[in-house]
Amino acid sequence: MRQKTFMHQPPAHSWLEISKRALLHNISAHRRLLNKKTKLMAVVKSNAYGHGLELVGKICEESRQVDWLGVAYLEEALKLRSLAKKLPILVLSHYLPYNASILAKAIKSHISFMTYEIGQIKALERASKIAGRRACIHLKLETGMARLGLFPKQAKYLLQQIVKSPYLRLEGIASHFATAEDQDQTFLKKQLNSFKAFIKANHDILPSDIIQHISCTAAITTAPNAHLNLARLGIGLYGLWPSRENQQLVKKIHPHFTLKPVLFWKTKIIEIQNLPKDVPVGYARSFITRKPTVMAAIPVGYWEGYDRKLSNNGVVLIHSQRCPIIGRICMNISMVDITRVKNVKVGDEVVLIGTQGNEEITADEIAKKVGTINYEVVTRINPQLPRILIN
Repeated sequence: MRQKTFMHQPPAHSWLEISKRALLHNISAHRRLLNKKTKLMAVVKSNAYGHGLELVGKICEESRQVDWLGVAYLEEALKLRSLAKKLPILVLSHYLPYNASILAKAIKSHISFMTYEIGQIKALERASKIAGRRACIHLKLETGMARLGLFPKQAKYLLQQIVKSPYLRLEGIASHFATAEDQDQTFLKKQLNSFKAFIKANHDILPSDIIQHISCTAAITTAPNAHLNLARLGIGLYGLWPSRENQQLVKKIHPHFTLKPVLFWKTKIIEIQNLPKDVPVGYARSFITRKPTVMAAIPVGYWEGYDRKLSNNGVVLIHSQRCPIIGRICMNISMVDITRVKNVKVGDEVVLIGTQGNEEITADEIAKKVGTINYEVVTRINPQLPRILIN
């Protein structure tokens, strides 16, 4: 049985348990695939993919296996800096508009910035004057994702502006793969070649110690030529596969490679009812009992992040048995058929994601039921729910 060391007792409503052991396992598993010269960035954006920015960021720093932390927004970076004192932090996405004093605070706090437009350069120069130190820049290159980034000609112009500015330091050049999760690596190789070509074409003005990064979780596991000198570990950090195709490919390349899910989502039964036959359950009477049914109510609904598409479709674990969701999932309540489970009482634990006995419900299983990806399942869990550290 999993040993628990709670920071405080779990609340009666709903909570997430975050496994430190699993997180450290996943860091080590990916670290072993990198060469010694490649540094590792833990991507903890979007509340650490729903797992809790504070918990995950602190564990990553204490692990001494992580070299960088990556976030989406400046707010996340500033919040994270108060907890992770030593590791450099890169804002991967957006940090405008902000006044110069806030950007200056970030610069003083050794926070670096992904840059892909001239307005960002001007804002960081103004903030650098206030901070009294150079702002560290990672230039975002467009190689085939068409999301954030500059095509080579535009990127060269911005690169020249950064290099000649007394207020900016070119720390890195980055891009992002569009198809790294696929078994077909053809387009990945095309993007990598474009990235390397830009580096080669501009080597005369690039710092000798320039950080180069393009690898995501999937590329870490399947494309060693793309590791360069920094790799960004995202979804795999949390024990989740980027895709089914990636999982299959990795099993062929690295048969002993394993991931361990970090997140366990739990709640408790708040009511039990004995329903006779032909009783409608929930809104719109989408479920009607066909026989006498024992129903449990749990205090989790779509406000908590439990997808409404799981209505009459999802399952939870109670007493190590899979129990179906019946009726429409409400804003804060869901109903469960527990007829086959013996000796159930109010207050009993319910697992929405995770293991109980020999049974398991994964984020991938839920994603398949609702027609999405595991990323969305975990990141949409309400950030107000407590994240509790366990061993």
